[in-house]
Amino acid sequence: MKRQVISSRGNQHFKHLKKLTESPRYRLEMQQTILDGMHLIESYVERFGSPDSIALIEGGDIDKIVQYLNEDTQVLEFPAGLFSEITPVISPTGILASINIPHLEAPKKQNCILLLEDIQDPGNLGSILRSASAAGVDLVYLSDQCADIWSPKVLRGGQGAHFYLPCIEKAIFSDVTKAFKGKIFATELIGKSIYTQDLKGPVAFIFGNEGSGLQLETIKLSTQSIHIPMQKGIESLNVSAAVSVCLYEKYRQENLNA
Repeated sequence: MKRQVISSRGNQHFKHLKKLTESPRYRLEMQQTILDGMHLIESYVERFGSPDSIALIEGGDIDKIVQYLNEDTQVLEFPAGLFSEITPVISPTGILASINIPHLEAPKKQNCILLLEDIQDPGNLGSILRSASAAGVDLVYLSDQCADIWSPKVLRGGQGAHFYLPCIEKAIFSDVTKAFKGKIFATELIGKSIYTQDLKGPVAFIFGNEGSGLQLETIKLSTQSIHIPMQKGIESLNVSAAVSVCLYEKYRQENLNA
């Protein structure tokens, strides 16, 4: 590993990490992103090997990360003030990693897929990906107006799901649904109860924007509209909670003896 103390905002490493934290366009151009905290770093290393660089608050304990590094990994130490400018969270963990964005291949067998239309909130999107990975979703498609899945905030919400769950951004939903061989459910405030549906076998779930829900054109791509029954007076669930309910109902039906 190569160790260096950074003390200037003019340093190229500082500029690079700050841009990765702040700019979706730069992340796309460089095909890199930022991980915050040991859990995400460990999850990445487990699947893809050593990160490109590690950033620490000056004086931080480097011994806990040595096992995850190789001779080419840059270890960059920053004074607390500079480190706070490159961290993507209000309460930094004191350790960041820059990584090359991995590209997972879509599986040929798709028993459960998820289509996400215009999910805006990074926290919601991260939570959705985390639930999807845990519930055995095979593939996630995202519309072009969804939040950037490789933003540090989405990554933190996903807690490592990105490294196991294939995701396709800027997807054309009409192409996806036309090719999918299975039931396609659009989630709305109307329609049949999710609990009355047979969810065994290939299923696609479509979820919409936090405020406006699904567009009419998208709903028409489905074979059935469904809703989640709720107590009277409750308008709707948070989209990440709604995704979890639907995915785990499918999981329950297919794993009754699990």
